[in-house]
Amino acid sequence: MSIESQATRDRILDAAERLFGLNGFPCASLRQITDEAGVNLAAVNYHFGSKEDLYKAVLIRRIRPVNEERLTRLGQAEQLAGDQPVPLRAILDTFIRPLLRRAANELPGGMPFLRLISRDLTDPQPFMLDEMVREFDPLVARYTRVLTQTLPGIPLSELFWRMQFTIGGMLYAAAHQHDFERTSCGLCRENDLDGCLRRLIDFCAAGLQAPLTKAAMQPAASTLQQNALLHYQ
Repeated sequence: MSIESQATRDRILDAAERLFGLNGFPCASLRQITDEAGVNLAAVNYHFGSKEDLYKAVLIRRIRPVNEERLTRLGQAEQLAGDQPVPLRAILDTFIRPLLRRAANELPGGMPFLRLISRDLTDPQPFMLDEMVREFDPLVARYTRVLTQTLPGIPLSELFWRMQFTIGGMLYAAAHQHDFERTSCGLCRENDLDGCLRRLIDFCAAGLQAPLTKAAMQPAASTLQQNALLHYQ
């Protein structure tokens, strides 16, 4: 691909990322995207083929580098831990830091993407299901194995519940950390990435290893647990 062609493709992706995030997939038209990108409709058809394929490309362009960085950092943490379980805070750091850093420093994949992924989580597009499974299943499998070694006393079903809440806290912090100083009347400083990361890890670690309630100690049906274990092996 020529430099000019790549630049055109990137302009389309940037415009689509912003408009899909602001308006949602159904309401962001290709006409709006091509006008903002300064290209014609033929360029979208040439590079992506359809509106659905453009949406997929927008999400995967940002998701894949974040997940690759997470897995690299997790591998480094495992090496440091040696034969011992990886410390919980280290696991959370490898998972949260790549996304939080991009948002705090307005790196590619920052606020426009966070707005888009938050919208996609609340209003998922059916055609994205297979793509998201392919992008996230290897990540979930790796983190599940590491977390079950670090938190052996937490039943797998309860661990999955707590992982979902951890992801929710991470996405909220990433998307809204620039508002913390205003909403706290100055008590929470803006652009304090290290402070935000440390406090978020404190919060998530406490939730992941919280004492089990009676309901949480009830084992999931053995077939369900076995299916989950097989799926993420």
